[in-house]
Amino acid sequence: MAYSNKPMRRSALIGPWGVGAIVPFPNDESLMIAGLDMWRYNDATPFIIKDERLQRRLGVQELRWPPDYREKNADPQNCALKIPAVRFPTWHYCPFCGTMQKTTLYQQQPTCDCYQWPNGRKCNPSFRYKKKLIPERFIVICPDGHIDDFPVAEWVHHGTGHKYVPIENGGTCKIRRSTGGASASLSGVFYECSCGAKKSIAGATMPGALAKIGYKCKDAKPWLGVEEDKETSCGNNELRVVLRGATNVWFADTRSSIYIPTDDEQTAKKIVAILDDFFETLSASRVNGEWNREFINILAKRNRVDPEELYQAFIRRDEGLEGLGDVCEEMTEDAYRLAEYKVLIKSSGSDAQPFYSQNYPIAFYDPIISKYFNSISLVHKLQETRAFVGFSRVEPKEMPISERKKMLRLGDENWLPAIQVQGEGIFFEFNKAELDAWAKRRAVMDRMKNLQAAYKNSHFGANSTGKLRPEFVLIHTFAHLLINQLSFECGYGSSSIRERIYCEKTENEYGMYGVLIYTASGDSEGSLGGLVRQGSKGHIEDTIRDAIRNAAWCSSDPVCIQSFGQGPESCNLAACHNCALLPETCCECGNRLLDRGTVVGTLDDKSIGFFSEILMR
Repeated sequence: MAYSNKPMRRSALIGPWGVGAIVPFPNDESLMIAGLDMWRYNDATPFIIKDERLQRRLGVQELRWPPDYREKNADPQNCALKIPAVRFPTWHYCPFCGTMQKTTLYQQQPTCDCYQWPNGRKCNPSFRYKKKLIPERFIVICPDGHIDDFPVAEWVHHGTGHKYVPIENGGTCKIRRSTGGASASLSGVFYECSCGAKKSIAGATMPGALAKIGYKCKDAKPWLGVEEDKETSCGNNELRVVLRGATNVWFADTRSSIYIPTDDEQTAKKIVAILDDFFETLSASRVNGEWNREFINILAKRNRVDPEELYQAFIRRDEGLEGLGDVCEEMTEDAYRLAEYKVLIKSSGSDAQPFYSQNYPIAFYDPIISKYFNSISLVHKLQETRAFVGFSRVEPKEMPISERKKMLRLGDENWLPAIQVQGEGIFFEFNKAELDAWAKRRAVMDRMKNLQAAYKNSHFGANSTGKLRPEFVLIHTFAHLLINQLSFECGYGSSSIRERIYCEKTENEYGMYGVLIYTASGDSEGSLGGLVRQGSKGHIEDTIRDAIRNAAWCSSDPVCIQSFGQGPESCNLAACHNCALLPETCCECGNRLLDRGTVVGTLDDKSIGFFSEILMR
């Protein structure tokens, strides 16, 4: 097992670097974060995060903070904890002479063995400090999440009639890497073997290039210590040759949850007390595994709690998932957010709780925004839990959470890494009647056709059902424009402000029309109060008006506003880096499904814009 002494923020292990990700460290060292089986906690109790609602959503027993390094005098129980990693890629080369060497996953950074090539640059074997080898820049990735070294030996020897038998195994083959010559492209990168075989890497990145040499995916999972799985080899012919630092090598899949107070804290305490008093008795009296519903109903009536809620609480305690609510792994993300939405549209919590919001009817604010919203909530305190559930390669891919979790470990431990951060925010509840009337306009529906087609053809929306709703595009774009404006006015950097959309993309089952603009950060930019202050009366009206007016013209117009598709997979209309795009940490949709035209209208038809009347005032 390889450990780096370089510091790493615990939040970075949720994203952008988590299990299965390649982390570039200084001094040309490349490590891959190992599976959760190898994460060691001497005592995990201090690292446990309490968020029962998210635990049930993900189907896990625990959420844990990633381990952090602690001195013995500060924490004798959990001192000197480190994040484990494996060495990947395993192919390395000398930056001076080019000699290549294949290491193991657990070997320390190798040094040049000073092979004496008959020509070219040579390292001095008698030199005291031998040169450290650099990890190969080319690797192969599989759409199913597997990753492996670029098949250097197979590539250079294919079609040459030579067989690769390394010196370490009693053969004569030694490979070196060379660059330069007449071309600075891939054709100028050569692999040369001591047996005489020589080949450039040109053409390796073309589709099907590895299949032509008979190389298929070996189901390699080096982060789990599996270099080749002969029993479950996927044999995928769609292997991609990429640079190890490419953005498509690793896509994190995270799930987040906003802590919400129960509608009745006393009810929660009553149910816990009933479970403590009657669980053992009722468990012993079950017939064919079935709970005595009649007796549970009597207990519920006597204690004035919901019978079904009490019944589900008995089941969860029996399964080891004690707590309230009806969330499960099969629940959709929109259904999961519905509980948060119901809390956000009213005043909830208190200053003594992790969540505290004050809801104001729109009549409280100036008339300039009264047409567009039902209410605005100032969230003075919020607590967000972000859990890492898995990853994908080549392209982001939707998968069941249960399948994601299998990629993170070999064992059967049931926990996931997570972080918990504090923050503040502003919640906007849109006027449903106005939104419905706007979305039914013929011009709006016609404008959505191009975006709908691009969305269905993208990997992002390939599995979606139904038509893309213009309400979602509008709310999402409004969030981006407002974040840009707030970053100028409230003191937060744009990368520290996030969105959380409460609106379904294609269906309309829950009737949610809202967005939470919030900051939740583990560092000093967590809860400074600037965002809530900006949401108060006399401030938010000007902020919204300025955001809309600034969106009326983009420095890339008229190209931007007249676009029929731009951005990732052409899943945006009028939205570019000069007007509506945000840092990736801010957006839930990867800067997709944005259209400034839904907010302010187009050059030809201002009526398409939901907020276009603000431009006339």
